[in-house]
Amino acid sequence: MTEDTLKPESRIVLAPDKFKGSLSAADVVESMALGCADLGLQDRYVPLAIADGGDGSVDAALRSGWSARRVATADAWGRVAATTVAVEGRRAIIEVASICGMGGLRLTPQHALTASSFGVGLVIAALLDDGFDDITVGLGGSATTDGGAGMLGALGVQLRDAAGASIEPTGIRLLSLADVDIAGLHPRLASARLTIACDVDNPMIGIDGSAEVFARQKGADDEAIGMLSAALSHLAALVEPVVGRVGLHCSPGSGAAGGLAWALLLLGAELCSGAELFLAMLGARERITGAGLVITGEGSLDGQSLRGKAPVGVAALAAELGVPSVAVVGSNRLASGRRGFPFAEVVALDRINPRCVDDPALTGSLLRQVTADLVTRHLTSSGVEFEGVTR
Repeated sequence: MTEDTLKPESRIVLAPDKFKGSLSAADVVESMALGCADLGLQDRYVPLAIADGGDGSVDAALRSGWSARRVATADAWGRVAATTVAVEGRRAIIEVASICGMGGLRLTPQHALTASSFGVGLVIAALLDDGFDDITVGLGGSATTDGGAGMLGALGVQLRDAAGASIEPTGIRLLSLADVDIAGLHPRLASARLTIACDVDNPMIGIDGSAEVFARQKGADDEAIGMLSAALSHLAALVEPVVGRVGLHCSPGSGAAGGLAWALLLLGAELCSGAELFLAMLGARERITGAGLVITGEGSLDGQSLRGKAPVGVAALAAELGVPSVAVVGSNRLASGRRGFPFAEVVALDRINPRCVDDPALTGSLLRQVTADLVTRHLTSSGVEFEGVTR
């Protein structure tokens, strides 16, 4: 099957993100494709596995023609690791989830308090040393709430306690921070372009800040959330005057990846929608234009989805192009009548069979079934003729 052979109005664009912890975006596309094939439409679908800066973003870049490069790093708890970076010319894309992500662990408050973004800084430094001067950082999926202090430390910022000793750049240790010295910052940062691919607009500090909204899913309990929130406030109070960016911690998006976005903004990074960046990279506009239907989805559709996650970005692009979009999700916590709700229909797999939450094979089977159902309902109702679709 090649999309060049399809009549535009006959194309079904399969554009899901990952089902986190269950299936990759490519796996979801494969299951959806089987649903199309069950209707005799194996020559009518266009695969478009997407990303928005979280897990799978580097894979998305590689699918669009970028090359893979392995870089040594450390994980969120300081263990030696390596990550794959996508490169093209002097441009590079790194994925925080593959450096200081949760790694499939069952995280505890201790994990949450001691996680560090130091490994992200190691990767950026290595790329700068190798001549890369346009670096995009995909922020989704981090295990950290350290305000990017670890990354700053790896890039040459000195963080010291009241006795002048260097502190370990983890969330809990930031409470002892007394002095910040940026004189040793990596010299190539001054001429490099940094871009943040981000899918949330939360500030770093506040009632909807990094610790308050995201730390619990990283293992933090109420006590740890309070400590991390205080640590981030303390970090901002000491660092922002030094770099002349007082108040940056309140800016939309600065709270992404446990405040790692804030630290990158301190370095002059540009914040952009991860969904928009990767949709453009993958040629989504060209593939969706004139199609009969777009099917997107992700593991969980909730309030955060409306703040810039990939499936909503797909739906917005489809609406702009006059193409209907539907979504298949693991779970749905959004009411269809909610303002800004972008889909013609949403099907939640856990309402069909709750066991899919812990069963990737079952999730794949349900995706296949639901895709066939959605194609049948939405394409026949729109009057598009498909041999094999029951009316």
